Amino acid sequence: MSAPHLSPMQAPAFSSRTQLRGALQRLLNEAVADGIAPAVSCAVVLGGSELPVLTAGKAGPDTFFDLASITKLFTTITTLALVDRGVLELDAPIGRHLRAYSRGKKSTVTLRHLLTHTSGLPSEWKGWHTSLSEGRGFHRTELIADLLTLDLAAAPGTRFEYSCAGFNTIMALAEQVTGTPWAELVEYWVLERLATHDITGTPRLEHCAPTEYQPGLGRGMVRGIVHDEAAWSLGGLSGNAGMFATADGLRVFGTSLLEGLPGILSPTLAADMWRRQLPEMLGAHFTADEPGFGQGLGLRINQQPWMGDGGARARGHGGFTGTSLLVDKSKGVVIALLTNRVNPSRDGDDATGLRKSVSDVVYSFA
Repeated sequence: MSAPHLSPMQAPAFSSRTQLRGALQRLLNEAVADGIAPAVSCAVVLGGSELPVLTAGKAGPDTFFDLASITKLFTTITTLALVDRGVLELDAPIGRHLRAYSRGKKSTVTLRHLLTHTSGLPSEWKGWHTSLSEGRGFHRTELIADLLTLDLAAAPGTRFEYSCAGFNTIMALAEQVTGTPWAELVEYWVLERLATHDITGTPRLEHCAPTEYQPGLGRGMVRGIVHDEAAWSLGGLSGNAGMFATADGLRVFGTSLLEGLPGILSPTLAADMWRRQLPEMLGAHFTADEPGFGQGLGLRINQQPWMGDGGARARGHGGFTGTSLLVDKSKGVVIALLTNRVNPSRDGDDATGLRKSVSDVVYSFA
């Protein structure tokens, strides 16, 4: 069969896509060869066109990866959907619904504070570790109650501190107000509307890339169960972690973000999610060089270490397991990069260099 004839306008585009695929595949192959991760998968949208899913190592296009903190974007959209329906309010004190936040400095914490990491809560909640070390097992109701007693490390609105504890507090708030389990809220308000089976909080074990070997926690090799220990103690899918996806599934989600989350959020809230929030939230406490990047509602903005030199206007999120999602409306770019860099141990390369290299290559063709 002879090669198809390409017009002068078609040939360069075809050549560019082929070159981009080749450059990305080399990066993925090198990442596996260099021991950054045993499994890697990448899906890209460039100028409205999807590239085929690329994989390396022990991954195929249908391999599910633990998204880790990319889950926070699903949490953000789920709660904003409740704001859209008048169930929650962005700028009202959450103490209206959570007794533990009804007094003292915590009484001024709002959902917007939590979504922008300006609530004053510390980064982590270690109640799960206490329960485990004392042999009491995990009882979700007790753990949530313990989470909600966590003291603030700063007054609300006075500093930015990335907080997984804050996003699990969002989960507790949504469950309290709706009387509905968190996984059901995420499924109804986000996953059903995305209409893809390639994103889930309950993956089949045999389809999942393994994460960390944790015999000290009695978990052995973690696979198909959330890697994050706080989310694990809370039953799996939580406010801070617990979503799994294939690279193509995460690309579907990224494309929805790129297009303004049609059918999921109102245009007003979708735009507010994208907008820089820190100058407004921190007021006189905000300085131009701190924290060194922007923060929307849930979305991180211009994170140069991994979004790359061209990502000044990009939004997205990374995950501890070696995952990232970059979305750039100005360039029509979506990059879903998934690895299991914590397998068998978290002590290796954190995949920041790989994430940046992938971003830089894609932007060089944008």
